[in-house]
Amino acid sequence: METLNKIELTKEFTQFCDIFGFTASEVLQEFVNNVDIAKYLCYPLDPYRWANLFMMEYLIALTKSEDILMKYGEFGEKWAAVMQKDKSDALNNTRALLDDWHKAVLENRIHEIMKDDSDTEDGELITEE
Repeated sequence: METLNKIELTKEFTQFCDIFGFTASEVLQEFVNNVDIAKYLCYPLDPYRWANLFMMEYLIALTKSEDILMKYGEFGEKWAAVMQKDKSDALNNTRALLDDWHKAVLENRIHEIMKDDSDTEDGELITEE
């Protein structure tokens, strides 16, 4: 997985860490550890839901693609159908739906990259000059 080398910390974030005796890396790692869309959907009142709420608000506020919001709506419909059918293993079923969506997104990106590559002649590499 990607590791970030540089994040610019704000004065306010640094103040929080200094006042309460946390390191920036432990706070950020804890945030990352708590991002879990499946758990949030299945347990929306979980005390560690705040990272997920931030991510969902980020999605709504900053997504430039209406297509991704439509896909999220489609996911929601599939999720609701799964929950109506079998609530006994809600978390694992939700994670399976998310895994399928993630796989489809990655496959689509690969397809788009390959489609762009096929625009060259005779397998020539695309180079930036």
